[in-house]
Amino acid sequence: MAKFKKLATAVLTAALGLTTLAGCGSTAADTNASAGTAAETESASNAIFRTVDEIKESGTIKIGVFSDKNPFGYVDENGEYQGYDIYFADRIGKDLGVEVEYVSTEAANRVEYLESGKVDITLANFTVTDERAEKVDFALPYMKVALGVVSPDDALITSADELNGKTLIVTKGTTAETYFTENYPDVNLLKFDQYTEAYNALLDGRGDAFSTDNTEVLAWALQNDGFSVGIESLGNLDSIAPAVSKGNTTLLNWLNDEIKALADEQFFHADYAATLAPVYGDSVDPDSLVVEGGVLGDADTTADADVELKGTIKVAASPTPHAEILAEAKPLLAAQGWDLEITEFEDYVQPNLVVDSGDFDANYFQHIPYLDNFNEEKGTHLVNAGGIHYEPFGIYPGTKNSLDDLADGDVIAVPNDTTNEARALLLLEANGVLTLKEGAGLTATVKDIASYAKDIKIQELEAAQVSRVKDEVAFVVLNGNYALEAGFSVGKDAIAYETSDSEAAKTYVNVIAVKEGNENSEAIQALISVLKSDEIKQFINEKYDGAVIPFED
Repeated sequence: MAKFKKLATAVLTAALGLTTLAGCGSTAADTNASAGTAAETESASNAIFRTVDEIKESGTIKIGVFSDKNPFGYVDENGEYQGYDIYFADRIGKDLGVEVEYVSTEAANRVEYLESGKVDITLANFTVTDERAEKVDFALPYMKVALGVVSPDDALITSADELNGKTLIVTKGTTAETYFTENYPDVNLLKFDQYTEAYNALLDGRGDAFSTDNTEVLAWALQNDGFSVGIESLGNLDSIAPAVSKGNTTLLNWLNDEIKALADEQFFHADYAATLAPVYGDSVDPDSLVVEGGVLGDADTTADADVELKGTIKVAASPTPHAEILAEAKPLLAAQGWDLEITEFEDYVQPNLVVDSGDFDANYFQHIPYLDNFNEEKGTHLVNAGGIHYEPFGIYPGTKNSLDDLADGDVIAVPNDTTNEARALLLLEANGVLTLKEGAGLTATVKDIASYAKDIKIQELEAAQVSRVKDEVAFVVLNGNYALEAGFSVGKDAIAYETSDSEAAKTYVNVIAVKEGNENSEAIQALISVLKSDEIKQFINEKYDGAVIPFED
């Protein structure tokens, strides 16, 4: 397993300053308040809990969180609760219309605090397990994790087998304790109640390594020089979810509805940006951790047991949708041992040049006509390794919303590169705006326009600039990715667009391009296979609402 590199000092400084960025909650002193209330109710299973109505009536909800697990739940130097879980807890309180009373919990007493009624909800990096689900009720997940192992750089542990006969530090009541007890009986476990105690034991050399959620050990390693995460993913990819007392269906249902509703605003990505990004920087892909709407993809539920790293695949891509699709593919490739490195480019030239030079393994931004034309003009030797999706070309409103309103003097903006200009003109012709000279086809330019329906002007712009003049021209004709960046949807906003069975749609499939001779390499074939998987097809269909369509060979 490759060593996880730590970030530069400037980023570490920003990580340590996280406490000033996250939202504030109750002070640590508040946790000493009595956990009992007059509104407590005992269920048939003898669990003690308060219903949603009782919580609202009291004006306060008690939420169990960690106080020593930075950056997920911790108390800062001002005595304020901060972190990813706290950000969510504050929103729960706001949407319930009550104040949040934070109750400091430890890993080993998370179930106990719910069963005894000390807390209404536990938000303490609570991994969902069958054993725990027998005692508490889990809501929908909001995060996903596997186990990780952090150790000193000068004695880095890179596989679980290296721990046999050595001392591994764990926190009591965690999935790490269970995993190593069941799977690695020859590992000596040094157990602590609190995370602070566990990390101190690692710092002073009482153990060879420490294991807990990979997200947590990565954050700690970034903040502690001399330590790295040598095992980045171990065991199953698990989900983290809020928990309530067994039988508290009113609160459980409310939480589930809340998590679903928050997906509309990408709440947990905002939570990540506010609380975790300052720590992780570019080291972690947010989508590898964040769960929106409580929905886990198929890839999130499969085992990811200590996969041997096969290598890195460097891909140059346009930001939308290409880089987004690649980001979704990243954990799928990681499960196969491939580290996908994605670099975004804003233009249509450099992605091809960096692949042809060998600096990148592949790119993902273009269709075949553009690729062929680029090779001819630039003398490059790039080939299509596989078609992934197509983006219907569309006519979108500018100052006018209907082609019926087209009038003399109107301006329509189109991309100026050879293949995309032809595509735009063909679409305008299909919708009665103009007529092209016979045979112009896929090489058409404005010089091939035979006539116009109105005395209008076609404005040619670099593709990335077309959407930026939408408030200045009557209509814009856009590539699918630039339409998305402009906030347009093919299904909802396009006045007209290429249909899925059109020859244009088949012609302009977006492909993975590689240097000739590399198309059958193991890395590229793995990339193509994942990008054409059912998981990625589902992601494309759900995210882009017809603006991007998976390509079927």
